[in-house]
Amino acid sequence: MPQEFSVLGKSLPRKDALEKVTGQVLYVSDIQLPGMLYARFLRSPYAHARITRIDSRRAEALPGVKCVLTHQNVSKVRPKRRFEYLLDETVHQVGEDVAGVAAVSEDIAEVALKLIDVEYELLPIVIDAEEAMKPDAPLVHPEYGTNIYHGRAIHPVPRITKDGWLPVEVGDIERGFTEADIVVAATYETPVQCHCSPMPRSVVCQWTGNELTCWADSQTPTLLVKDLARCLKLPQSSVRVIAIHSVGGYGGKDPEKTANLVAIMARRTGRPVRAVFSREEEFIATRQRPNYKAYEKIGVKQDGTITGISHRMISNIGRDYINGLEIMSASAAATGSTLYPCPNLKFEGCVVMTNQPPGGGMCGFGDPEAGFCQERLVDEAAEKVNIDPVEFRLKNCARYGTRSATRRDVLGLSHDELENRSGAIRWGIVGPDFDSLQECIGQAAEKAKWQERWRGWRTPVAVNGNRKKGIGIALGMHMSEYRLYSATVKMNHDGSANVMSNAVEIGQGIRTAMAQVVAETLGITYEDVNVLLGDSAATPEGWGVIASGGTSSAITAAMHAANDVRRKLFEIATAKLAVKADDLEVSNRKIYAREYPETAISVAEACLVGYQVTGTAVNPSPESIIDEKTGKNIKSYACVAIIAEVEVDTETGELTVLKLVSANECGRAINPTLVENQINMGTVMGNGYARAEGLMIEPDTGIVLNPNLLDYKLMTVLDMPKRDDFTEVVIEKPCAWGPYG
Repeated sequence: MPQEFSVLGKSLPRKDALEKVTGQVLYVSDIQLPGMLYARFLRSPYAHARITRIDSRRAEALPGVKCVLTHQNVSKVRPKRRFEYLLDETVHQVGEDVAGVAAVSEDIAEVALKLIDVEYELLPIVIDAEEAMKPDAPLVHPEYGTNIYHGRAIHPVPRITKDGWLPVEVGDIERGFTEADIVVAATYETPVQCHCSPMPRSVVCQWTGNELTCWADSQTPTLLVKDLARCLKLPQSSVRVIAIHSVGGYGGKDPEKTANLVAIMARRTGRPVRAVFSREEEFIATRQRPNYKAYEKIGVKQDGTITGISHRMISNIGRDYINGLEIMSASAAATGSTLYPCPNLKFEGCVVMTNQPPGGGMCGFGDPEAGFCQERLVDEAAEKVNIDPVEFRLKNCARYGTRSATRRDVLGLSHDELENRSGAIRWGIVGPDFDSLQECIGQAAEKAKWQERWRGWRTPVAVNGNRKKGIGIALGMHMSEYRLYSATVKMNHDGSANVMSNAVEIGQGIRTAMAQVVAETLGITYEDVNVLLGDSAATPEGWGVIASGGTSSAITAAMHAANDVRRKLFEIATAKLAVKADDLEVSNRKIYAREYPETAISVAEACLVGYQVTGTAVNPSPESIIDEKTGKNIKSYACVAIIAEVEVDTETGELTVLKLVSANECGRAINPTLVENQINMGTVMGNGYARAEGLMIEPDTGIVLNPNLLDYKLMTVLDMPKRDDFTEVVIEKPCAWGPYG
């Protein structure tokens, strides 16, 4: 880390460390308000059925019950990302909401649920995605006319084909296979992985007159404001969403349907209402990582050159989540068409609705799903031509100048998603920082002692009776999404600063990193900066924390807002010191002339003179990030190489991960400890995804068979290598879009 930085690059303690370890943090599930009611939901026992009769009179008569909601007394409005209404007379999966009860205690609410009489007409179901694609398959949403999702009026996908496939094509794929010495074809499938947040989803709603306050365990407070306002027919100014302390969303914390139902209960009763999901509800009634089935094909020359790659991927998106094509487009843009560039490439992705829990974004948003399949294919190809898998990847991986696109390019949308761009993809490139992928591979191989350990294909590293050791490598890339975002920095008269951002602290440390960036920009100390996150009444417009965009988008906006403050402070100092603004610097809480450091005023004095110095900013358009050398638009991506050494008992199948080396390109490490924590979390989650995790759904009934943390096999510390055998490598090559790179 360059020495000119005083705050950046240091592993400073987290802003929220003390309040968390002392238990002072107030999470949504901790909130207690006077007169508060407790909400519980009756859920469908069937994967597809029509409610022919529902009678809630016995529940309504139970002492302590204050409100019962059914499809008969709730307006027919749809949350933006849903096909069905808030409460629908047709249910489309086991676990879908049928009714809601608000009572003076959770126990009374649970009793009341059992008093609601419901009769169903069972409808045919389909669980398997490929079965759902057949012309005679039962339709999950008959009004849509097909189970293959290809967009809606509120969610256009301009580049989708008429039959629902999302295409990416370069060169001539058949020519690529003809020119190959060897062609390898294979089929792979990924499991349904669950987010398993430490805290189940939670919502509290309270009305003051016609104004709604919603405390939500959410990653996207602004999107929730918009959806509540639309469904409840309110101006956005009358909706306040507070998501200051959310917990480990991993892409899944977006409670738009539950928040609307709780808000309706609170409005009808005139009392605050809280809903906290049970662990079982987390498994059966929320979004999960979608299942992929991939038909893969690769052509290679004997020297290891890839001549063509074909991907045909089908995603089971469950009952209703319309962002499935965005996940597929991410698979297409990064892993599917950029990670291994070749002259002939074809990608086809299809998203299919079925009668199982909805699929949605989860860490990596499409790249782990596609990457699991592609990396296995690459290994099979390298084995066929008998080339070391490290050498094969070094030869073929992406590097600076490789053509690249974003998920919006693949969908056919502009960066702000307001302009339709059907037709050819607008290709850009990956920037100079992406040369670090080769460095990631090299450093991972060095730390793992690859040359010493690798013995050749199908040759163990070591053998001890039934136990055999092996070693392998895989690459990954993912958007570090840079998008429009805003922030505000407000100075105080003592020279300290308050930052307002609609980002959310979900455990990753964004409050800490944002404070470091603003402190560095303003030349003040880390302790001088306080950050307010995720309160729509005070924080400006932003997407929340999704799509790996917290640092690259939210903190970048905070940096630009701090630069706006810096400019205003320099204007004040210019008048006071009689020097040009271009000649000024700021550090150690002082603004001074570069050539005459003794000519200075304090930041606090400048703030007093300005009385109220405030900076605001919106990120420049992603399309403004142009590579100086090539003149092409740089697409925002990061990359990783990971090497694992494992031991397998060939009689029992027991597998032990002995050693891991994870080499990651992160641009500038704002706080190295937080970066290492992120690497660790991602590696643990990937370990579970590949080895043990998977939601088990009974194909004939749609019932989830393992909706708990006993039968759903999460990895624990016992399933990871010992600390000394887990090596994190952080490679810093500043990028073109993030804060300070």
